Amino acid sequence: MIRIAVIVANKSEDIETIVPVDIWRRAGLIVKLISIEKKKSLILSYGSKLSCDDVLSKENLSKYNAIYLPGGEGHLKFNDVDAPRLISFLNKYGSSPQIVFMAMCASPEVYGGLGMLKSVKFTCYPGYEKKFAKTYVNKGVVVDKNFITAKSAAYAVPFALAAVAKLVNKEAAQKVAKEICYTDKI
Repeated sequence: MIRIAVIVANKSEDIETIVPVDIWRRAGLIVKLISIEKKKSLILSYGSKLSCDDVLSKENLSKYNAIYLPGGEGHLKFNDVDAPRLISFLNKYGSSPQIVFMAMCASPEVYGGLGMLKSVKFTCYPGYEKKFAKTYVNKGVVVDKNFITAKSAAYAVPFALAAVAKLVNKEAAQKVAKEICYTDKI
C-alpha cells in the first residue's frame, strides 16, 4: 500500500493541505497528517482547524513512499530548528529515487535549500525560485524524476492528481478526476 506523509505546521496553507489529502484518500492511498508542532491540533493560514494523526517526534518517515510539504507561512518551520527530524530525514534520504518528494507554493524552497533540486525541474510560488532558478520551470505543476511540485493553491487539484498518476497510475488519477468532475488533462 502506498503511504504519504503530509508534514504540517501551524499556518500551513489551508487549500494546499486539505485538497491533496482528500484526493489521495479518494484514490485509496494511506495518508497521514503529521504535525511538526508539539501537539496534533493546528490552525492553518486561513483559520481552518486541523487535527493531525500524529506529531513528527513520534513518527518514522522512512516507512512512507512519499513526503509532502504544503506551502503557506508554515513552511518557514520546515527547518532544522523547528523540525530537526524532518531535515535529518531529508538530508539522509533526499537523493533516494524510491521516495517521491512533493511540495507546493513556497515549500519547494525547503528541498532547494538542502540541495535536492540541483538537477530537478520544479516550480514554486513566484519569487521563491530565485536561489534555485537554474532548474525552475514556470508551470502550474511540474513532475520530474521523483519530485512533484506546484506553483500555488490554485493548482492543488492537478497537483494531487499528478501525484496519484505517479504513485499509482494514470488510470487511478483519471478515475478520481472523473468522480470529482475534473476535466483538465492529467
